[in-house]
Amino acid sequence: MKEELDVMLERKVWHLVDLPPNIDPIGCRWVFALKKNETGEVVRYKARLVGQGFKQIKGISYDDTFSPVVNFSLIRFFFAVLVVGQNWVHIQCDIKCAYLYAPLKEDVFMKQPPGFEVKGKEGMVCKLDKALYGLHQSGREWFFEIHNTLKNLGFNKFEWCNCIYSYENDLLLLLYVDDIVFIGRSIEKVMRGIKLLQKYFDLKILGKTRRLLGVEFEEKNEEVFIHQSMYIDEIHRRFSEYLIPFSSLPISKGVVFTRSQCPQTNHEREEMAEFPYRNLLGCLSFLSNRTRPDISYAVNILSQYQNNPGKEHWKGLLRLLGYVKSTSFYQLNLSCFKPKIVAFSDSDFTACRDDRVSMGGQIIFIGQAPIV
Repeated sequence: MKEELDVMLERKVWHLVDLPPNIDPIGCRWVFALKKNETGEVVRYKARLVGQGFKQIKGISYDDTFSPVVNFSLIRFFFAVLVVGQNWVHIQCDIKCAYLYAPLKEDVFMKQPPGFEVKGKEGMVCKLDKALYGLHQSGREWFFEIHNTLKNLGFNKFEWCNCIYSYENDLLLLLYVDDIVFIGRSIEKVMRGIKLLQKYFDLKILGKTRRLLGVEFEEKNEEVFIHQSMYIDEIHRRFSEYLIPFSSLPISKGVVFTRSQCPQTNHEREEMAEFPYRNLLGCLSFLSNRTRPDISYAVNILSQYQNNPGKEHWKGLLRLLGYVKSTSFYQLNLSCFKPKIVAFSDSDFTACRDDRVSMGGQIIFIGQAPIV
C-alpha cells in the first residue's frame, strides 16, 4: 500500500484542496490481488487504490470513455506470420501503474485514502491531476497519453486497426492497455524500442511472451502454441459446486435447445435465477474467442437463451464446461511456414426450431493457424 502511494506522490496524481461548495467528492478504496506467473505461482502481492467512479456524473466529472485495445486475432496473426514464419523476436513488457501517467481534463475531487489522511489536513480533499484506476475516463486518457508518446518517438500507428504501431519497418508494438508485446526482426531492434519507451514510462521487461491476457504461450520446436489450461482449471473450480458431467462433444448428439425449455412461470424463473448462467456463459465465451474455436457454435447456441434460461440450457452449459475440462490440454498451433490464406464457411438451412432462422459460420487460416 505504501509503495502504491509513493508512486502516486512521485507522479503527482493529486494535490490537497478545500472542498468547493456544492461538490460531493467521490470515495476510494483499496483492492488487493495476487499476481501469478505462467505456472500459476504467486510472484507478487498487489495493492491498488481505486476511485469509486460510480459516483461520477456524466458531463461534469467525465465525458467520453471509449478506449481501444488490440484485437486478439491480430496477436495470433503476427505470432503466426512473424514469430513462427519469419523467426522474429518477441518480448513482453508491462507498464507499472500506467493510468497514473495520464493527465485528467475534468475536475474530479476525491476523499483522502482511508488510513492515510495527511495529519492536520484531514478535512481537505484530493483534486485529481492524473487518471486514477476506477474512474470512467481513465482508460481513454491513458490511451491518448501513450499514443501521443509513441507518435513523438517515431512510431507509426497502423491505419486499419487499433493499438498496433510500427517502427522503422522492422519492429512492431502491440498494445493492450498497459500490456505491451514487442515483435522485431532482431533482439537488438526490440531492445532499442524498449529503451525508447523507458525514457517516459516505468517499463518492466517480462521476457518472452509466456502469459498474455489470460492466454499461455509455449514454444516447441520452432513453433508457437497457445492454450488456456490454467483458466479452464480456474473456472472449473469456481463452478465445482454444481454437477459437471463429462462430455466428449460440445453439444451431445441429438440434443436440441428450444424456447419451449425456457421457464414459463414466475416460480420457475425464480428457481433458475439461483444458477449463474450468464457468469459461466461469459467464461466459456472468453475461451471460444481466444483459444477454443471448437466451442464457438455451442456458445452461440446457448447464448440465445441467456435472458430466460431453463434447466436444459443450464445442463447443456455444464456439459460444455465438462467438455472443455476434459480437453483442457488442447492447444492452438500458430504455425505459418507457408503464409497461405485458407477460408472455410458453412451454414445450415432454417435449422432453428423456434423461428426457422439459418445460422452460418466461418474460419480463416493463415498456414495452419486459425486467425479469425
